[in-house]
Amino acid sequence: MLKRRFLAVAIVCILLLSIGGCGRKKLRVAHIYEPLAGPAHRLNFRWLKGVIRQYEKQHPNLPVRLEQIQWDKIDAKAISDYRAGVRHDVVMTSPQFMPQHFEEGDLLDLTPYVSKWSSEKLDDLSWSPSWRKCEQNGVRLAIPTGVHTRLVVFRRDMFERAGLDPENPPKNLDELVEAAKKLTRDTDGDGKTDVWGLGLYIGPLRATIELYFAPLLWHFGGELYDKKSNLAIFASDPGVKAVRFLDDCIHKHRITPPWACSGTYDDVIQQPFLEGKVAMAWGWGNYWNKVLEEKGWIKGLVPPTAQGREIKVGVFVTPTETKAQFTNCWAISIHKLSKQPQEAFSFIETVLEAKNLEVYPDAGVPVLKSIWAKKEYQNHWYRVWKEAAEAGRPMPSTPHYYDLADTVANALQEVILKHADPAATLKRHQDEFNDRYARP
Repeated sequence: MLKRRFLAVAIVCILLLSIGGCGRKKLRVAHIYEPLAGPAHRLNFRWLKGVIRQYEKQHPNLPVRLEQIQWDKIDAKAISDYRAGVRHDVVMTSPQFMPQHFEEGDLLDLTPYVSKWSSEKLDDLSWSPSWRKCEQNGVRLAIPTGVHTRLVVFRRDMFERAGLDPENPPKNLDELVEAAKKLTRDTDGDGKTDVWGLGLYIGPLRATIELYFAPLLWHFGGELYDKKSNLAIFASDPGVKAVRFLDDCIHKHRITPPWACSGTYDDVIQQPFLEGKVAMAWGWGNYWNKVLEEKGWIKGLVPPTAQGREIKVGVFVTPTETKAQFTNCWAISIHKLSKQPQEAFSFIETVLEAKNLEVYPDAGVPVLKSIWAKKEYQNHWYRVWKEAAEAGRPMPSTPHYYDLADTVANALQEVILKHADPAATLKRHQDEFNDRYARP
């Protein structure tokens, strides 16, 4: 009987060992890439597996176990797992959620590890807005792995057809509106607009606050949130001016399609631009540049080459006073419940090797300043993206960021769709937010 029992246990252990079980230590890495979710996910998953091969070669006794989590739920999952005592080692995170992570305490302070880096290595990473956002109250919760920023992409051929100079795009909001008026056209003479001059997204999702309302609010001298008082402050005179500008684009100037108030960011910005329904698209993310290369609208720019050039499209920095667009990234953190934080940080350092970051599909534009010095990036296209990244700003430091984004989007929907008074509507939504979330 004992021999049979021993044999059964041995068989179970052999089976568990074959899948990495039976007590064997593993490094648990939570990520967002689902290979079956499409080509972009497959590319990023393949990249991640390559990083893992490098790490496991250096740490042969510590295999990596991947834990896939839906991309827009990974921060919430890290927090809920911490509360439930479920551990991870390495976790992908978002800068927008750093205030909430700080309050929850679910991420390890990386300051002791980063403080051992050379000044050159720190300088190489610390130039981007996301680096600053990944630190809260002196606690470094994450390290950025790329830079996601946005600007305005435009059709060079449409500019020429409208009598505009593609080498001299708009430099301020007045020029932007005037150019958009010239670009808005009825191409078949049926009395309906076929090409809209300016693509904007003013829908119910958080892209509205990130890519449109906030940059305009900053342009007019306002802010979304006051960290000292923990109060939303967007219902200011600059906030009213920002809403009126967006409303005018649809109802007064008729340069932006009414369907800008519905759907998703991708539906309203990316697809219409690719289909030729929008001549200028404000809020174009660098994560969409690959499709421009695939269409032949740019050549040798994604991935970058020394011969890269713009063919059918061009780009310019958002023409506000601040030149600032929302800038973020995918970051990487260590879960507070990790039992092997030193090994987890070694994994992070493998990710941060220049040879890996340079080919990371989801990086956006390079997060390492040293990469920008390469000849492949010495062209107009990347100079504009770098200018946008350097001027970029993160979202405000509030643990209730998603609620703030929903509040602003709801207010704009009321103004634009129901013709509500901008000042009164912003004030009512701001008061409701502060009544619910303001701290004593």
